[in-house]
Amino acid sequence: MTLSSTVDQKQPVHIPKKLLSDSREASAINIDEIHAFLEGSVKVSASIKEMLGQLAGDPVLASGVKYYDYTKAEHRELAVKKIARLALYLENDVKQTRKVYHKDLIRDIQSPDAPLMTIQDMELFERRFSLIALIDPQVATRFGVNVSLFGNCVKGNGTDEQIKYWLQERGLLLGKGIYGCFAMTELGHGSDVANLQTLATYDKETDTFKITTPDLVATKWWIGGAAHSATHATVYARLIVEGKDYGVKTFVVPLRDPKTMEVLPSISIGDIGSKMGRDGIDNGWIQFHGVVIPREYMLSRFTKVIPGNPPKVDLEPLLDSVSGYTALLAGRVGMVMDSYRFGSRFSTIATRYAVCRQQFGEFNNETQLIEYPLHQYRVIPQIAISYLIAPAAMKLSRTYGNVLNDLYAAGDDKKRLITVSAKLKDLFIESASLKATNTWLVATLIDELRQSCGGHGYSSYNGFGKGYNDWVVQCTWEGDNNVLCLTSGKSILKKFGDIAKGKEVVNYDPSLSYLKTDFVQKVVFSSTKSIGNLANLDDYRDIWAVALIKYLKYCGEIVRKNKDPNSISKALVSIAKFHAFHSMLQEFHRKLSSDTDSCVSDESTKEVLWMVYKLFSVYFIDKFSGEFLQLKVFSPDQMTSIIQPQLLSLLPEVKTHAVRLTDAFQLPDIIINSPIGYYDGDVYHNYFNDVTKVAAEDSTPGAPPYTERLTSFLGRGFEFDRLGGINDQVFKKLGK
Repeated sequence: MTLSSTVDQKQPVHIPKKLLSDSREASAINIDEIHAFLEGSVKVSASIKEMLGQLAGDPVLASGVKYYDYTKAEHRELAVKKIARLALYLENDVKQTRKVYHKDLIRDIQSPDAPLMTIQDMELFERRFSLIALIDPQVATRFGVNVSLFGNCVKGNGTDEQIKYWLQERGLLLGKGIYGCFAMTELGHGSDVANLQTLATYDKETDTFKITTPDLVATKWWIGGAAHSATHATVYARLIVEGKDYGVKTFVVPLRDPKTMEVLPSISIGDIGSKMGRDGIDNGWIQFHGVVIPREYMLSRFTKVIPGNPPKVDLEPLLDSVSGYTALLAGRVGMVMDSYRFGSRFSTIATRYAVCRQQFGEFNNETQLIEYPLHQYRVIPQIAISYLIAPAAMKLSRTYGNVLNDLYAAGDDKKRLITVSAKLKDLFIESASLKATNTWLVATLIDELRQSCGGHGYSSYNGFGKGYNDWVVQCTWEGDNNVLCLTSGKSILKKFGDIAKGKEVVNYDPSLSYLKTDFVQKVVFSSTKSIGNLANLDDYRDIWAVALIKYLKYCGEIVRKNKDPNSISKALVSIAKFHAFHSMLQEFHRKLSSDTDSCVSDESTKEVLWMVYKLFSVYFIDKFSGEFLQLKVFSPDQMTSIIQPQLLSLLPEVKTHAVRLTDAFQLPDIIINSPIGYYDGDVYHNYFNDVTKVAAEDSTPGAPPYTERLTSFLGRGFEFDRLGGINDQVFKKLGK
């Protein structure tokens, strides 16, 4: 098959390669330093590059464009094959982390005498896992519900003995022995965990619990891994002791025999079928018909049932609330990292295509898409979004690790647990607002960049379709984004209210630094107009802090006036978003300003990164101009004379470096998996090659498989005229 009509490098088919090469050479920014900045350190950058190379060269894990044509059944079977490979990487990564390479390490970890595994043991694999989530998110989710959701539920709610038994002795943390799922959501309740209806009724005579699904809406639903894979579930159910309801607690319930994978008695399990995306995940439903489990299968770190006549329930509400914060934290933290990874992939594709694609103008001298100001507005800020997410994602991961270490170290010490509880509440604000804001941003990013690629963006083989369908579930699972924003917004408003009442407010997370009394008073009682001039780098961050304080003051006044907290729901969602933007700008500014932490020594590179920082801030000030004007953070004149000119001048400045900025993500072509976004810029050859290779069966020369039906209606003659309308002979000829 002829792939090109000419070898003349001046002909249109060859021009894109030169356009991309020229654009690359027009910028001298140091992409290795930038990659270290984005990934957190030079050491982590080197590790990520090594892992990307390993994954790109792995014939099982690397996907290729054929991936976009798989059926649901093929995706599910391939997912299991990939998970089996991933389990081997997990074993090896634990060995690498511990620097112990003997073959019996895994057996030693499963020993009853082994110490508990730590967050540090899993650090290397967590890094690899974030890349797997980019390559094949359905595989990451399917494995993640086992190691992360099931595992973290046990770690957050179980005693040390339970953690060791379920996660180490049974082998789950190593991808062995048993396979877990996370049975929280029900058909009738998702985010409203407090009103889940599954029952766990204690029987004092047998010292057991009976797990029951009381009605249809209590059916566990959307449970990843339930349909085919999971042998055990962490089940969220109402604790009933002596007729009293103690609220929702967590229980480990066996679902299948690990040796045969047969479903156990008194349990019904089914598949919930096709979804919008991620069909490689075997989401299922579960009903329990009086399943009996030992009392020890209740995760009992914060709530214990003590046998006796009558039995007692040892429950301390303040500490029990800790369990509500820990279960889904890991997933939310991971989704912020996913936002960076997905944003980097799709902004790379769209940027390269915008440079390579020419439309309108003189023949052989058409204008590149990237040169149109409107196209710059559509594409360039999406690069900035990915860049601003990265440092915030890394900081959130560190904070999460530190707080969980504090939680595990606290043991049963109630005083220490109270401090940890306060830290977890601040971490909830940060993780919830960042998860919601960034998953929304990336959902918009993927579709906006798809549209920016025109018709070719609609091709499955360029990744946007499956990418979007796989992504948008992030906006609703592990906490619906609007609910998360409302909850975090309320928490921020409460802290602000306490300050207004003169109470001492302790903020454990630096992202809440704007809630210091002196800054609040400065905004409320004196002028902060100078910040609105955006004369200093600090101002691009601090203007969001000013907006937050004014917004919080406005909300407090509204609620005091009408006594209806629901009247500020829309504002609370915006407050959560503003908090996220401030947090992202704050961490980017802190890191880039640090002589030891930025990893960027080249001044011209640093200057470009500051441009990206400014662009992010003014782009979203422009997007939220209504709120900034309403709150009088800016005057209409300032919006016209400061924000708009800055936005329009920053776009072409950053555009000059756009290709190198996306090169700095260091994603191999096999990870990009989009022929219009490959590194060499040979857009038309790459696209044509990939399409004709994977779609060969559909484009085979000769008659199509449905030839007879085509020719029947095309050559049907005049039966209707001759026979007087509908007639059985007509349908017999055409085929019913």
